[in-house]
Amino acid sequence: MMDQINFLNQDYFWPIIFGGMLLWLVFVWKEWSDVLKSRFYVNSFIGLLVVLALIMLALKPNIQKNVASSIGVVLTQGFNQEQLDSLKKAHKKLKVIPYKINQPIGNVIDSVSSLYILGGGLKSFDFWQLEKVPTKFINGYSPKGITKLNYPANAIVGDELVVKGSYSEGKKGNRLVLSNPRGAGIDSIVLNGLAQEDFKLSMNLKLVGKFNYTLIEKDSLATILSSEPLPLHIKELKSLKILMVNNFPTFETKYLKNYLAEVGHQVTIRTQLTKNKFKYEYFNTEKQPFYNFTEKQLEAYDLLFMDFESYSGLSKTNLSSLWNSIKNSGMGLFLQPTTPFFTVAPERSGFSFITDKTIKTSLAFSPKLRLNKFPYIFESKFGLEQIHQYKNQPLTAYHRMVNGRIGTTVLQNTYELLLNGDKKVYEQFWAEVVTSLSKRNFTETEWHYDSKFAFKDEPFQFKIRTTLENPEVFNDDSAQIPLQQDIEIPNNWYGTTYPKRLEWQQLHFKNDSLSTYDYYVMDTLHWKSLSEFLTLEENQRYFNGATISQKETKSWVPINQFWFFFIFILGMGYLWLASKLFSK
Repeated sequence: MMDQINFLNQDYFWPIIFGGMLLWLVFVWKEWSDVLKSRFYVNSFIGLLVVLALIMLALKPNIQKNVASSIGVVLTQGFNQEQLDSLKKAHKKLKVIPYKINQPIGNVIDSVSSLYILGGGLKSFDFWQLEKVPTKFINGYSPKGITKLNYPANAIVGDELVVKGSYSEGKKGNRLVLSNPRGAGIDSIVLNGLAQEDFKLSMNLKLVGKFNYTLIEKDSLATILSSEPLPLHIKELKSLKILMVNNFPTFETKYLKNYLAEVGHQVTIRTQLTKNKFKYEYFNTEKQPFYNFTEKQLEAYDLLFMDFESYSGLSKTNLSSLWNSIKNSGMGLFLQPTTPFFTVAPERSGFSFITDKTIKTSLAFSPKLRLNKFPYIFESKFGLEQIHQYKNQPLTAYHRMVNGRIGTTVLQNTYELLLNGDKKVYEQFWAEVVTSLSKRNFTETEWHYDSKFAFKDEPFQFKIRTTLENPEVFNDDSAQIPLQQDIEIPNNWYGTTYPKRLEWQQLHFKNDSLSTYDYYVMDTLHWKSLSEFLTLEENQRYFNGATISQKETKSWVPINQFWFFFIFILGMGYLWLASKLFSK
């Protein structure tokens, strides 16, 4: 029976019971002089009823009943009134629940069997409030403006910054302008007024530091309609030590070495002229001839470019040393292919190929350009990871060898891109190859984040991969941020911070100024269309598996306090009247 009743003021149950019984005992003691009279027992009983009524008024009891639960609807920003009216017609007792960001929805959730969400949806950090109720999201809201955005929040000086995105229902003739921190326009595009159109803006990064670039929308009269910040942390280029080994001079190597030297890498080239006679070239590095494929000589290099003829001519001893250097030191190897390479046994290179009749293809990041390729394609197998692809077909790929990577491509004569004036495409192609294959710097800590943007007073979530035990992370205010360790991967830790200031901020480890992460905090008024679109997608993924139904459920219903008050007044009235009627 006790599981069918509870009390709103359960925490004060025993003090109230004790105080009530003490009050009743005082009343009994007061009436003790009339112990021989029959009304003593009547008065004591009435007094007990009065005290119990007073106790119930203080405890506020609830009783569990089977009630027909109702359907609820949560109204979020931008909800459609017609959709709300339709739901009210379908569900006569529809409970309407307003939503405010980061505010409790209320106890009304306990009395509904299921919920609808109308409008733009709940913020992801408020999903927990609806965990116990089947909920369906009805999409009736379409944000206008920039709804998709992709750009590197961290970049290297000398790189080309590419900002890609989608604009929904833009006005024809309006212009998107990418501006530098001084406000000068760098690149722009004119909107065509389509329901959904993609845009792409770019610039070259020349300075190291933390900057706020801006994406501005202007109308045809150059009036600024919106201005959205693009925080960017530009870091120095890490100069790699690269070795190039060729059996004979090629145009591919000639143009590739020039590009690698131009961006600041330390390049050593060894080209065979005749048997046991080599030509050496050095760019941005001291003259240190490379003679033998020993682990000691190879461990100094981050990346090795090698044509297939040189690779196939290695002795078993040299090949073993090369493989050990890749496995142990993490050095990368790029095999420059020639026709015989595609028919060699996969045990030698780790790659398998299938004959393909097409000799022209494109790159996914530049689909309009046509490039030459060998009449082969990669055979799909476990461990093959792509660097470049076109229409889901790998064009450049690699496989891992413990700490290092071995890569190659089915493209040929990429230097023709330079000859045809497509320098940017050429540089992006080889920059991605170098980044994907070069030796990794294994650090104690790596920072990862869920979003490029952090907003004031909203949760900013991050992940740390570290070898440190019990890491401690602090913000700029020297406040420690709680971390949660991954159960399955102990080196992964998760944290959430709530930034309070609109500026560049930093997270750092205790007593370690090198392991830091810089992020920019902006006002929630920025990137509203993008935030609304992401919120829509999150709500659709999270809530659309629910089935909406109305059923009978058990619910705690408060007992009407009027009855306890009525008993109290009636009892007190009797005791007062009895004292007057039966007094001496």
